[in-house]
Amino acid sequence: MNAYLHIPFCTSICSYCDFTSFAGQETKMSRYVDALCAEIQSSNLEGPLQTVYFGGGTPSLLLPEKLELILKTLHKKAGFAADIEISMEANPETVDLTRLQSYRDFGVNRLSFGAQAFQTEILKKLGRGHDWARVEKAFADARQAGFTNINLDLMFGLAGQSFDQFQESVRKVCELRPEHISMYALQVEEGTPLARQVDEGLELPSEDQVADEYAWAQTYLLALGYEQYEVSNFSNPGKACRHNWNIWRGEDYWGFGLSAVGTVGNVRHGHGEDLMAYIEKAPQGYESLLEKEVLTEPIRAWERIMLQFRTQEGVLERDVEAYVRSQGGSSYKERFNRFEKEGFISLIDGRYRATSKGYFVLNGILETLMV
Repeated sequence: MNAYLHIPFCTSICSYCDFTSFAGQETKMSRYVDALCAEIQSSNLEGPLQTVYFGGGTPSLLLPEKLELILKTLHKKAGFAADIEISMEANPETVDLTRLQSYRDFGVNRLSFGAQAFQTEILKKLGRGHDWARVEKAFADARQAGFTNINLDLMFGLAGQSFDQFQESVRKVCELRPEHISMYALQVEEGTPLARQVDEGLELPSEDQVADEYAWAQTYLLALGYEQYEVSNFSNPGKACRHNWNIWRGEDYWGFGLSAVGTVGNVRHGHGEDLMAYIEKAPQGYESLLEKEVLTEPIRAWERIMLQFRTQEGVLERDVEAYVRSQGGSSYKERFNRFEKEGFISLIDGRYRATSKGYFVLNGILETLMV
């Protein structure tokens, strides 16, 4: 079993962010943690937990003693596997050596820093609260605190960032030698400040530049020994994010906290986005918080195929065949043969895998299965 915990507090909101997060609400953090622990205690969570992932928001705003309380609650409820992976997202400007040492002492063994870009002017446009010197300091502090599994997030397709500047950002990240690099294309989500800026005339890079940045990064990172184990994720051997891997493989996971989503068996559960409603309802038990959806087997099968196609493991040919037949279709094979000839997918040892080239058109590949 795996668990995701959402910490929805931030010092400021990035221009592109559409996750459930709140700036200037830190005074509610203690009550939120109490509510989160109450939800865990009243849930049907069973263990032992293989992975725990703190996402946000900015989980590194949590006081160490509050993180300890959450982890103790999880451990008491479900127990931890001996080799449990406990990941925490962090913003560089929110941590120091003392805080990182406490997180490590309490069990966090994987950090994910939101670096995003090297250039200060680009970071300001994104609404980030750090510069590159702060990234370097946070990374060095994390190493001193004993972290040997660190991810750095980078973005591409950024407004005002040239191709050369993107390359500079990648090189600066690699100079720090993180075990893991996540690389995400900028997405313009409705209702965000970025969407308003685009409506007002903000110019984004062309699709060709975005594709060129991604392709260059793939080649550069692979040459340095990183493995691309998923569309957006690269790691040193043995350092892939186990939490995400488990979910991509279709394992069950619990979601705890505001807006968190999880899937256990054939039931998907979610939460609302009203902070005070969550805090007030949590003592009534987790059933008062959850929105549930029963998933049919075809839906679960489709989701497994969709997620597995994003990874280097790919999808069993027989699973694709079984899904298509269950939907009354039979014509995908001809199109998949064409994709294979064009170098977008491979079929080896009974598994379909998207190639590096195929990651560019993955949505199109998947659409051919939606009969």
